[in-house]
Amino acid sequence: MSAYDPEQLEAGFRSMSMLAGLVARGGRPASVSPTIPLRAGEKQFGWFPVDVTGAGRRLAVITSCRLILGGEEFSLRSVAGLRPQPDEWALTLDVRGRGPVEIRGPWVPWLGVVLCAELYGAAWPPGYAPVIPAPRQQSRRLELAQ
Repeated sequence: MSAYDPEQLEAGFRSMSMLAGLVARGGRPASVSPTIPLRAGEKQFGWFPVDVTGAGRRLAVITSCRLILGGEEFSLRSVAGLRPQPDEWALTLDVRGRGPVEIRGPWVPWLGVVLCAELYGAAWPPGYAPVIPAPRQQSRRLELAQ
C-alpha cells in the first residue's frame, strides 16, 4: 500500500480548482523548466508521481504533446476521451489502440485540467458537468494498492 500526505492531496485539489478557473477565463497552463528532452515546439507542464491501475507507482510527465507514465508514452492525439473523478483524485484516459488507463494521485485532478486545456481548450471534457465539492474527507489518507 502507498499513502499520500493529506497536505499534498489538498494542494493538488486546490491547484486544480485554481487552474480550472484560469482556463475557464481563457488562460492556459504555464510551462515549467523541462526535466526531459522536448521536441521542437513542445512545452512541459509538470512531473509528479501517480499510481497507474495495474502497474503501480510511476513518474508522470505532462507536455503539450505527450503524457509519459514511467516507460510508457501516450501522444495527446491518441487520447480519445477523459473521465475525471476529482473527488477521488483519479482520471481515466481512453487511449486509441490501448484502451482505458486509470491514474490516481494528489496532482491527478490538476493533470486532468491540463490535459483538457490542451485537448479541448477548456477546463473539462465536452459534456462533463463538474460538481467540485471539497474532497469527501480532506484529512483522510488516499491509499492505493500498487
